[in-house]
Amino acid sequence: MDLSLEFFLENNRITREDWEKAAIEFDELKAIALDHAAKVTSLDDTASYLAKILQKCPQVHSVRWRVKDPVHLIEKIVRKRVLGSEKYLTINTKNYTEIITDLIGVRVLHLFKYEWVNIQEHILAHWKNEEAPVAYIRSGDEGEIVESYKANSCEVKNHPAGYRSIHYVISTQPTLNKVFSEIQVRTIFEEGWSEIDHKIRYPNFSNNELISYFLTIFNCMAGSADEMGSFVRNLTSEINIQELKIDEINRAQELHLSKIEELASELSNEKNKSKNKDSKVNKLSSEIQKLRANSQTRIYNESNLSATERLIAKATAIRAYSQNINSAAEKIASMNANILGGNSAAKIAAMNANILGGNSAAKLAAMNANILAGNSAAKIAEKVISKPSADEETGSDTEN
Repeated sequence: MDLSLEFFLENNRITREDWEKAAIEFDELKAIALDHAAKVTSLDDTASYLAKILQKCPQVHSVRWRVKDPVHLIEKIVRKRVLGSEKYLTINTKNYTEIITDLIGVRVLHLFKYEWVNIQEHILAHWKNEEAPVAYIRSGDEGEIVESYKANSCEVKNHPAGYRSIHYVISTQPTLNKVFSEIQVRTIFEEGWSEIDHKIRYPNFSNNELISYFLTIFNCMAGSADEMGSFVRNLTSEINIQELKIDEINRAQELHLSKIEELASELSNEKNKSKNKDSKVNKLSSEIQKLRANSQTRIYNESNLSATERLIAKATAIRAYSQNINSAAEKIASMNANILGGNSAAKIAAMNANILGGNSAAKLAAMNANILAGNSAAKIAEKVISKPSADEETGSDTEN
């Protein structure tokens, strides 16, 4: 590396006073710069690998990386020694990779302030954190975001230039030597302000009060832009929640309407069924009434039929009995003719007078008792006239 002390001091705005205060040999610095330059390619590969893993975090918008320039490296060593940093007092070519933690710098950009928590979880899930995270804020920053830094184990520091960012120091070991890397996490607005501030301040206006004043105003505007971005994000989230609630209400109403329509349809069907049932019931009642009427008619007819049959049977019996009586009468008449010679009752009376000499009926009865052994005419008739048979009484006779 062809680098003179004078060129180095002039291009890095290091005064002779600061150089003397740094108390380090320039050759030692050049040796460190040369060693680091030989490792730039492998360090660049490591940085690319880190960026790919960080980019997988959903909240990460974009990732940038760089490997520290060799001249910027030795400039940093001088500046740290001027400030009295103890660990830089013993720095050399053998230990500088363990002392300087930003040989690889990775910058992670995101959109909304609150997303830093998710990015921190992603970082700690992949690498060991060598130092406590540091959250740099502008003087006057406060509120929920600052409290979230403290709640998540970050050391909060005010940056004199108003710089905002969260720094993580991680270690990797792609080769035999451990390599430290610094990951800076900030919003896009913070990155924009930082880049503009760096371009304007350095190298000529780092101490210009007017430039510093307007850069401070710009810093406030960048902070307000972050807050506005978060506000709009929260607003859209709230709108989405309200829309989901409205959709849920609409779905619930649609469900209720569907149920009401279904119930109305069921009621209509039930009404039709009820009409059908009423019609069927009416038909059934009509049939029952008809059946009842038919039953009553049948009973009445059966009753009449039974009475008629009984009358016919009685009539038949009477007719048979009458025939028997007539036959008996005829037999008596025949007997009368045979015994009395056809004399009538009057003649019998005359005979009674002649034969009995006017004896009364009582005497005739006594005579009857003597002659007929007490059998009266009625008894004689009873013996002569036989009783109707069983068939004649039940009307089973076939005669008309």
